[in-house]
Amino acid sequence: MRRSREEDIMPREVSERRRRRRRAHMATARDDCGASLPYEMIIEILQWLPVKSVFRFRAVCRSWAALLSSDEFRRLHMSVAKDARRRAPPAKLLYISPTATFDSTAVYSCPFSPSSSSGRPRDRGDLLFTIDGARGNCVEVATPAPCRGLTLLYDALGGAFYICNAATRAATRLPASTEERAARSTAGLGFDAHTDEYKVVRLINRLCHQKDMVRCEIYTPGGRFGDRWRPPAGGVPLSLHQFVYAAVTNAELNKLPPVFAKGCLHWLMRPASFTTTPSVAVVSFSVTEETFTCLRSPPFWVPGAPPIRYGLSEEQLVEMDDQLCLVRDTRNTMLYANVLEIWKLPDYSSGDWLLSHRINLSSHLARDLRESQILRVIGCFGINSSSPRKKIVVTTSKHKIFDKYQKMVHTYDPRSEALETILSITETHSTPYYGPPSSRFSFIQETLAPVHKTDEEIALSSDLAKVIREILLRLPAKAVVHSKFVCKQWFRLIESENFIQSYFQHKNMDKRPKVMLLVKGTGQLAFSFSPLNKCIQEAPSNSTLLDTKVVCSKPCHGLNLVSTETRDYLCNPCTGFHRGYSLGPSLLQSKAEEHAFTVGNKNVGLTFDPLTHQHVMVAIFYRQKDFKSRQYDLTCTLRWCNSRDRPQRSSVPPLPVNDMPPAYVEGMLYWMSEPRLGRSCEWTIVSFNLATRIFDVVPCPSWFARWNSRNRCRAFVVELEGVLCAVLADPVAEKLDVWKLERGQWGRAFTIHLEAYPDYSLKTSVVVPLAVDHDYGRILLNTGRKIGLYDPVEQAIQNLYSLDQVPVVRSCSSPHHKFLDMPSTSAANSLTCSKEDSAAEMNRMDSKMIPCVPMLYEESLACYTRVAKKQLLW
Repeated sequence: MRRSREEDIMPREVSERRRRRRRAHMATARDDCGASLPYEMIIEILQWLPVKSVFRFRAVCRSWAALLSSDEFRRLHMSVAKDARRRAPPAKLLYISPTATFDSTAVYSCPFSPSSSSGRPRDRGDLLFTIDGARGNCVEVATPAPCRGLTLLYDALGGAFYICNAATRAATRLPASTEERAARSTAGLGFDAHTDEYKVVRLINRLCHQKDMVRCEIYTPGGRFGDRWRPPAGGVPLSLHQFVYAAVTNAELNKLPPVFAKGCLHWLMRPASFTTTPSVAVVSFSVTEETFTCLRSPPFWVPGAPPIRYGLSEEQLVEMDDQLCLVRDTRNTMLYANVLEIWKLPDYSSGDWLLSHRINLSSHLARDLRESQILRVIGCFGINSSSPRKKIVVTTSKHKIFDKYQKMVHTYDPRSEALETILSITETHSTPYYGPPSSRFSFIQETLAPVHKTDEEIALSSDLAKVIREILLRLPAKAVVHSKFVCKQWFRLIESENFIQSYFQHKNMDKRPKVMLLVKGTGQLAFSFSPLNKCIQEAPSNSTLLDTKVVCSKPCHGLNLVSTETRDYLCNPCTGFHRGYSLGPSLLQSKAEEHAFTVGNKNVGLTFDPLTHQHVMVAIFYRQKDFKSRQYDLTCTLRWCNSRDRPQRSSVPPLPVNDMPPAYVEGMLYWMSEPRLGRSCEWTIVSFNLATRIFDVVPCPSWFARWNSRNRCRAFVVELEGVLCAVLADPVAEKLDVWKLERGQWGRAFTIHLEAYPDYSLKTSVVVPLAVDHDYGRILLNTGRKIGLYDPVEQAIQNLYSLDQVPVVRSCSSPHHKFLDMPSTSAANSLTCSKEDSAAEMNRMDSKMIPCVPMLYEESLACYTRVAKKQLLW
């Protein structure tokens, strides 16, 4: 029986009344519970909870959320946590590591114990959170021990500071420093107990032509001075300039960050910075008073004696038991004592250093410490200095191969002299200059210390900013660049690395190839970019044709390499960005082979360094090339696109390479060898790994025949669908055999038959497969003068653009044009080359005119600023 409307509504009304009644009962129960417990008792219980539980209890009710988020409760919780740490070891070890793509930093935690299953050191920890935009390979821990729960990180390549709280998993990026140009700098994090504020203090050695030798600047997160860096109240006294300069130099050369203890930040000087050993050793900065002082040198320093001027520093500062300590490593000294000494400074007024611990490194248990190249003490945990539970935490670094370092964390028991390894990992470090790798370890303290957001983060996280971001992601690249000048908020949004990466992913998620043409430039640049659909609708004229020959690479992380005979240009066709480079003159005066993909006697490839997030040009020049005697001599140079330095010499390829451009696949460059030079007559692929800077060889498919003088076949490599492919062009059979390398095995990809299309004849031109249509399986071909789509099923070519005829277009509604992301147009005749059409019947242009050059591109906002950023913090 069908129920009435009232019967349908009644159950919902009853259920709603029941829910209201249940909520009223729960509110009454909470009020009764709160009334039965005094407020002071509730605070007494909650302040002992761990951070994770505090966050959960914020969801009980609004009053609890307000209570547990208040500054008063934070101070109580921090005070209780500090007392608890004195009776128990720290919660966990913190360490940072790059992600797989090196464009972010992962923060991990690890307990102070070996793996429970095997008893061996752990090789990884638990992921806490990830900081996007921080260049993981070059992020450094600037605070060996956290400052009241907060840790300071520095991205040496991005030039950015980060403050994070590992317990609450919160992080914020500080605004840019006012001192952009500095010779050297070092920074630390301190706490002002009088104002209850954190302060980031940065010391700077300025360039020689600047007025002051040293400079200091302070940033207070969420402080009364606003969201900016400022000079300290007392400045840097002129009498201490020499000592501050030496402290900054030592911090940079030896990767020794400052140590916060007794309300001051401390930097260790190095005697080698002076003519004779000074009577002071430490530069101290009071975070509260913002004034500088110096502390006396330890007893093993002999004032007035000539200092040792070789090797890395043997001393470091560390905070242990709330006191400033100095660690002395005697392994590489003239004493040959193999002892690690720890001296403490209990009284600042007297300045007397007292020997606290001596760790013997000659024993079998200390072999890992003795054999490490770099040894650092980052702190200790235990009740007090005489407690049997006290353990000293030591980190070591041992260079393995290239930029690989084995990082280990040990705990040392001074009473039993037992050494226990709790973590052993292999890290990748790339530093622009030689030096020890920076520290990536610290402690995790259970505190609710706030991580204040900057004004920029607050502005970008608003609802309006989110809406603007979604709109900008859908605009063309040039429109986005012009939108930078709307206001400062838009400028910061568009310039942020997160937005640039999101824009690239959003615009290229369909992986549809996009084609643009290089035409004659109007300014000093010899070329400019023109969309393909515009060139299709307009007939080319003499004013648009190039007056110099250029060769274009395929897009590499949003940028293309455009090469002429004398210069090479890094370009973004979407925004018009270009930057010219001189990779060196051609050392071979003989005329180069002429086809659409060569320019001069050089072979230049564009690759991308995931460690530094920079594009790198790899240029190969021939000093000698004689096909009759098979003699050759070549050189190779590398050029980082964001550096003002000259090209760097590199090792040479093991085999000569041919004149075809290389293929870029996942950080590797590949060339086809030149069998007409050298001892081998077989085709072989030459690879270059930018991370290791090593050339290697990859065997070609067995189908590739051995080259001989009667063999007119041409071989080269291309990248298709993200896979390395080898192409064998047979001009006799008029076909291209394409093989792809997947999982270390060669397999046939497809064969392109060109015998029915004289305009794509392999006897007169080089035909290169550019891209593959994912939806229809068609292949985009390029001869330098024509681009067309090849259908492997019908073995037919649809000519998309030809420079040998006046282009007229019909409606582009077919899937061929959708493949190239070309807008449709209505005025038109067909561009399709039928088999009956002959080249003689075409309306050809003057063959002496240099044509336009087609190129694939990716929509992106990638560019390189004209001002070089500082590469290192220290």
